[in-house]
Formats: sequence, C-alpha cells, structure tokens
Amino acid sequence: MIAMIKVKLPTVAFLIILLLSACGDKSSDDIGGLKRRGLTALEEQRFNDALNSFRAALRQQPSDRDLLYYAGLSFRKMDMPDSAVSYFGRARVLFPRDREINRQLLELCPMLDNYNCALQAIATLISTGDNERMYWPQLADLNYLNGEMSLAVRYYRLLLADDNTHIKYYMNLWQALMELGKPLEAVKVLEEALDRFGPSISLLGNLAVNYIRLNNFYKAENYLRQGLEIAPNSVPAWINLAHVLTEFDDRDKKEEALEIYKKYREAAPPMYNLDSIITALEEELSGR
Repeated sequence: MIAMIKVKLPTVAFLIILLLSACGDKSSDDIGGLKRRGLTALEEQRFNDALNSFRAALRQQPSDRDLLYYAGLSFRKMDMPDSAVSYFGRARVLFPRDREINRQLLELCPMLDNYNCALQAIATLISTGDNERMYWPQLADLNYLNGEMSLAVRYYRLLLADDNTHIKYYMNLWQALMELGKPLEAVKVLEEALDRFGPSISLLGNLAVNYIRLNNFYKAENYLRQGLEIAPNSVPAWINLAHVLTEFDDRDKKEEALEIYKKYREAAPPMYNLDSIITALEEELSGR
C-alpha cells in the first residue's frame, strides 16, 4: 500500500497544477478580463487591440452596455464613424435614455448625413434634463438638412429673436422660406438683414432673385444695380441683370442686355449658354 501511494501522489499534484493553470487562463478570457484588457489598450491608444478585446467580450455578453459603448468609442478613435454609430446605435436600442450614448450619436450621426439619428439624440438629451434652448442652432440646421423646413423656420426665428447679430441666421431662414415657397416672407427677412447689416452683394443679389420669382423686375433690377456698385466685377450679377432686362418690353433695356451678354460671353461659365441667348436676342431685336 505504501508503494502504491508513492506512485499516485505525483500524478495528483500534476492534475492540480493543470487545473490551476487552466483556471488562470480562463480568468483572462472571461468578460471582466477582456473588458479590463480593452480599457487598458484604449487608454494606451492601442485602439485595434481594444476593439478586439471588446468584441470578444461581446460574443459572450452581446447586450452589455459598457462593451457596446467602448467598442463604439474604439471605432470613433480609429476614425470609422459608420462603425462607431453602429455600436452606439445598438447600445441606444437597449439603453434609450443613456445620455453619454446619445451625446456620441449627436456628434457622429451628422457626419453620416443621418439627421434623424441626431435629432433623436437631441430629443433624448432634452427629455433627460437639458434645456432645449442650448440646442436651437443644431435643431435649426439639422431640421433644414433633414428637409423639415417648417421646423427649421421655427428655430431660426427663435434664434433671431434671441440674438439678431448673426447674419447666418437671416440667410438660413431666407433659404428655408424659399424652400417652403414663401418668397414674400423671404423678402422680408432679407430686408431686415439689409437694415441690420447694411448692403452687400450677397444680400442685394438674393433680394433680386426673390423679386424675379415674384415677377417684380423693377425691384430686381434696382437691387442688382445696387449690388454692382459694390462689386462691379461680379460676372454672375451682370448676367442676372441682363436676364432681368430682357423681361422688360423696352428696346433700350434689351439692347443693354445684349451688350452685357456679349461683354461677358468669354468670362461666363458654359452653363449660362450665352451664345444661344445672344443669338435669340439678336433675332428678336432685328425683327422690330
């Protein structure tokens, strides 16, 4: 019996060592160990290593909030916003009111032209405590880009009522109103900007465009000539003036338009198609 015990003891000890070794390896591959390795790699800016650890852990626990968040963050650090949004989006489905997840989506979704995603993030941040006012600029721009012109107009008007020192808000409001097919309201916005900031080729030119749409060619001509006093070398402004002059039943104005077209024929881009316009106008004038 003593001899048999002496033979078996080393075998038992060897098995214990194997079991302990296996337990040690497993502890580094469980969710906690993988997460710790991933966070260390993330801190050390080894983003690909971090991502590998987080994704390995997600295979074991696919609904873990932190793993989804840090996988998204790793992709963001790697300048891969589409993949980052994919993971943050998965996280938001499971944790819809999580503020940090929604903050990440608010920053990333517009990069992918996913404006609904960004607007949803703002709605969540407001519903969880933020004041809507702090998001007015984003709500105005995101709704405009998303094609929600009525909402864009609402927020641009709020911005102007709060602070009318930014010409950008006037111009964006004007564009939104034009998209809604409201040129009269758009004119009022530009005239307010003109009073507030003084004349510029941009404001005067856009006012002229508005009045062309309203078939008020007298005002369109007036604003274009004012603009050319500020920027006499603006080829588009000269061409637009010529277009307006051809709308009058007035030979002198049409002849002036023809002179303008000929003068800027070489400088104008091909899309203006001035050769055809000149030919048609010459034929019209010669027939009188």
